[in-house]
Amino acid sequence: MNLEQSFINKTTGGLLHYHFKGGETHQLCCPYCQSDGINSKGKKINPSGAKGYFYLEKDATNFICHKCGARMQFHNLLKDNFPTKFIDHVREREHMGTTGKGHNCPTLANALESIRYLNFEKPVFNKNETMTALALLQKNHQMLLKKKNMANQPKFKKYHRCVRLNNNQDAKHTSIA
Repeated sequence: MNLEQSFINKTTGGLLHYHFKGGETHQLCCPYCQSDGINSKGKKINPSGAKGYFYLEKDATNFICHKCGARMQFHNLLKDNFPTKFIDHVREREHMGTTGKGHNCPTLANALESIRYLNFEKPVFNKNETMTALALLQKNHQMLLKKKNMANQPKFKKYHRCVRLNNNQDAKHTSIA
């Protein structure tokens, strides 16, 4: 049993009217056009009316729908309909060394990004803005240190006294700390 076959077996519970046809072919309701199990006339789709198929071609499992024309590789069907199983599938393929360039399956990082697990913008650094921000940070740090040092110093009240020297001279004010 290959890896795709094991993942088909894991997803059969979520696929409507799935059954094994024999050989490497599996029949199921298409998750794109028959997902609700009701045909265009409003009647339930019977198992023989399922138009989606998994088939093996060139050592790769593919999906095709003979009703809506959807056609894709197995991992893309997993990505659209079973994202957690898709990540597990890619993780297994990466462990086997069959992902990335030259293979039909994305790397784990690309898979996570494609389903928005790792969706972030790369930061853009501007040297002038960085230097300005750094100078501002240093200035704020120095101000905080000054406030901290002033808070630790004892507080003294200043008293003023007036001293008269002679009758002819003005009063001299001195501060006593």
